[in-house]
Parts: sequence; C-alpha cells; structure tokens
Amino acid sequence: MKSNAMNTLYQSKYYPWFLVAMLFTIYTASTVSTNSLPIFYPEIRKDFGWTHAQVSEPASYYFIFIVFVVPFVGFLLARFSPKLLMAIGFSIAFLATMAITYVRDFSQYFTVFFFLSVAISFSGLIPSMVIISNWFEKNRGLAVGLFLLGSSVGGIIFPEFSRYLMKISGNNWRYSLIGVSILAATLSFLPWFFIKVKPDNVEKNNHNSSANQNDSNKADIVEIAKTPTFWLILFFAAALWFCGFGVVNHLQLYLTDNGFDFNKAIQIRDLLFLLSIVGKVSFGYLSDRFNKPNLLIFSAICLILGIYLLKMIPESHDYAYIFALVYGFGYSGAFTMIQLTVAANYKGATFSKVLGFVSAFDAIGGFLGVRLLGHYRTADGNYDFGIILLLGMAVAALMMSVGLRYWALKPKKVNRNTDK
Repeated sequence: MKSNAMNTLYQSKYYPWFLVAMLFTIYTASTVSTNSLPIFYPEIRKDFGWTHAQVSEPASYYFIFIVFVVPFVGFLLARFSPKLLMAIGFSIAFLATMAITYVRDFSQYFTVFFFLSVAISFSGLIPSMVIISNWFEKNRGLAVGLFLLGSSVGGIIFPEFSRYLMKISGNNWRYSLIGVSILAATLSFLPWFFIKVKPDNVEKNNHNSSANQNDSNKADIVEIAKTPTFWLILFFAAALWFCGFGVVNHLQLYLTDNGFDFNKAIQIRDLLFLLSIVGKVSFGYLSDRFNKPNLLIFSAICLILGIYLLKMIPESHDYAYIFALVYGFGYSGAFTMIQLTVAANYKGATFSKVLGFVSAFDAIGGFLGVRLLGHYRTADGNYDFGIILLLGMAVAALMMSVGLRYWALKPKKVNRNTDK
C-alpha cells in the first residue's frame, strides 16, 4: 500500500513542485550552520572571553574545509545517489550542532566546524541542484529560485526560534542551540523520505547511455577548465561569497558595535533574509524570461549599493533598514543567478562536477570574507577597512558578470561560408 501510494505521488504532474517544496524544507535546515550560528557569536564570545577574530575564526576555516570536500562530493554524485549523501550529511550536521553545546575550549569549538563543513557539503546545495536539474528544464529558474529560498527562510526561522529559546532559558545559548539542532534534524529527515532523484524516463535514458557518459565525462573538466566561462563563474562565486558570508557572519557583531541591542540586531537580520526571499523568487522567475547575464550584472550592482549602505550605518541607524532591503535583494539575486548560469551551461554528470568546483570557490571566498573581517576588526578596533574590502570584492563581482555578459557568454558568430 505504501509503495503504491508513493508511486502515485511520483507520477503526479504536480510532483516536481512538491519535490521543490521538500528540497526547500531540507535546505532551510541544512544552512543552519552558516546562517544561524553567527547569532550566538556575541554570547559565545562573552562566555569564553574570546575576541571577535577568535569567535569567527572557526567559521572561516569551515569554508576552507569545504574547499577540499565539495569537489569530492561532485564526483561522488556521479556514482552514488544524492539521497544517500544527503542522509549522511543530515546525521553529521545534527551531531556536530549538538556538540557545540558541549565544547569547553577553542580546539573543540574548532573541530566542530570541520564536521559542520562536511555536513553542508554532503547535504546542501549540490545534491539538491542535481535533483532539480533532473526534473526541470522548463521553469527551472523559478524552481531553483523557490528552492534557494530555504536558506533565507532558515535565516529567519532559526534566529527567531533561538531568540524565543534564549528568552525562556535566561539567555542560555547552549540550551537554545540544542533546540535548534532538534528542529533542523526534523526538517531534514522528514521531507527526505518523499524525494525521488529522477523521473522514470530519465533513469531509463541514463541506464541505456551510462557507458558512453562515463567515457566522455572523464575529459569534461579538463576541457571546461580551458574556457573563460568556467573561470569567470568561479571568481564571481568567490567574490560573491566573500561579501555574503563575510556580512552574515559579522553582521551581529557589527550592529552590536554600533549600538544595536540583541533584539534590534535580529530584526535587521530578519529583514535582510526576508528581502532575500523576494530576491530569489524574483530573479528565478525573471531568469526564465530574460537574459541571464544581464540579470547577473544587475544583481552585482545591487550588491555594491547594499555594502555602501552598510558603511553608512554608523552615521544613522536608519541606514541599517535600507541596507537590509537592498543587500538582501542583491545578494540573493546574485546567488540565484550564478546557480542558474552553471545549470544553463553544463549538463548531466558534468553539471555536478562543475558545481562542486563552484562551491569550492564559494568556500574560498567565504573563508577570506569571514577571516579578514574578523582580523581587521580585532586589529583596528572597527570594521572600516573590512567594509572597504567588501566593496572591492563587490566591484570585482560586477566586473566578472560584465565579462560573462560581453565576452564569455556572447553568442558566437557562425561563418556560413565555411565548408565542412
């Protein structure tokens, strides 16, 4: 009976969108380590007596660990089911997040972030993007945009849930984090049971052509690495995540430095993630109807403007709200468009491999953003130079997007007089 009910679900014309909803829920939970843990940094810093750089340092190395793990995940997906990798990732994430509540020194705190990096690599963006690409050709942009909302919704749900737990526990961050761990595990494992990796017709086609695919894919990355498109995408991703995770990991600390209390800072974060929901849906929808490189350029411009507004917050707290609106929209748009750019240019097993390298460069950018902002905050006593670095990387992202639009992704002219 259960098998018949599941088969009926899989064969429904609405199942692809139901699948997106399940992956969205999983992504909501899987990004808790990157989008939600930073809200505890001020409390952890006070509890252990660490500096700004120390409390954020493991999060920066978290990205370096990802650099070495995600390319491996991309190749594993050519051999193993995304569902298997996701289940492994969920399990590690639950245990690692729970373990943070038991740390007693910096080395233990550091070790936990290594396991969190493995967890997000196995259960995060790459497996879900592979599954969505299997099910969607038409309306893929909207499907990806809706799926990516998970990280934004998670960035709202978990901090609010944490704030509630902090309130009822007397600001006990360990108690709060245990509750977060249980909620994340529940939102990960329940939807997982309803996921079918590929439509039946795709599975049959893959079975009939698997030998040819295996032969051709061996040289894919080598050939792709010779193209400007590949490298412009990688460096755009690195610049984007330098800004994205540099800001997300230090926003709570930055706002606290500028006179925001805990609840006020959470409100700014909530507004940022709320606008990122708007950005992801909007850019996903528009990408199915308009030129993707143009949308990528527009998102980079919004990113620059958002960071400039971040710089203005010390002059007036009102700028914090405008910053959250503009930056949330721009960063989420850029994040959505880079995934869709990869999906539009690479197919099949090659897609997961390229996405693995993109995620590795994401991680490099994230590492540098978190690490350098923490370093210069501790060295200078403020975030002034860190924000200059953010602006520089946002401008670099704009340059990469322009390069993709007018050079790498420019349609090639066909010489009609050439005989073959």
